[in-house]
Amino acid sequence: MNVLSSLDAQTTPPRLVVVVNDGSTDGTGEVLRGAVGRFGFSLEVVNLPTHQASYVGRPELARVLNQGLALIRLRVPVPGFVMKLDGDHVLPPYYIESILVKMSADPSLAVASGYIAGERFTELSPRGSGMVARTDFWLRADGLRFPLEFGWESWLYLKAQSMGCRTRSFPDIVTKISRPTSMRKGVLYGRGMYALGYFWVFALGRCVSYAAYSPRVGAQMLRGYLDHRGVSRLDVGGWVNAMQRRTILRRVASLASRGGFAPDA
Repeated sequence: MNVLSSLDAQTTPPRLVVVVNDGSTDGTGEVLRGAVGRFGFSLEVVNLPTHQASYVGRPELARVLNQGLALIRLRVPVPGFVMKLDGDHVLPPYYIESILVKMSADPSLAVASGYIAGERFTELSPRGSGMVARTDFWLRADGLRFPLEFGWESWLYLKAQSMGCRTRSFPDIVTKISRPTSMRKGVLYGRGMYALGYFWVFALGRCVSYAAYSPRVGAQMLRGYLDHRGVSRLDVGGWVNAMQRRTILRRVASLASRGGFAPDA
């Protein structure tokens, strides 16, 4: 309820909120039914069957979210923007307005988010929770759906980049989550890198960077990238691989031009 209240308190509140109740057994469904009509936005609830396994980091979670996106596709007219928000992410009142102001000022900006305090920041990589996408772009990209494969969340902004659109994460729009993003299932993130087409040098570099904080997680990510049985490459895979190769070549050329490979005098 705290998340819904934070959406209702936005300076630019949403018109529609779709909550996908992924088989909870703690009475969430009953609470949500009682919340219909209590907020300034239209609230729709999708109740799914209970399951035992965790879907975090897995393609099954994309299928869950697609159940909610299906309702949004039926709206007439379809909303101009769609935001993905996790159930533990309470937004500050200015969040939606701040994102929409930046996106309205730049029509080429297709996917954007704020910055989650205490987590890694990459300017061109919007965070999953709190990520806002232009609906017209997403409809062209894949019919307002996530792909059912590892790496589905990052796929959205990488697909935008591959289509010539801009993506941003804004460090001046700060949010907090009650539970920090977990990397305990590093194997799943490694499989996501494979599905997204990561060039092996980039994949290795990412594993090493995580290993600096947790050798176990770094090793798990590498194992997932190498052991990708049953994982299919997403449609952005070729573009991502070529882009990362070009990035490495530019960095090598830059180092060479500055004498980066010359021995010390």
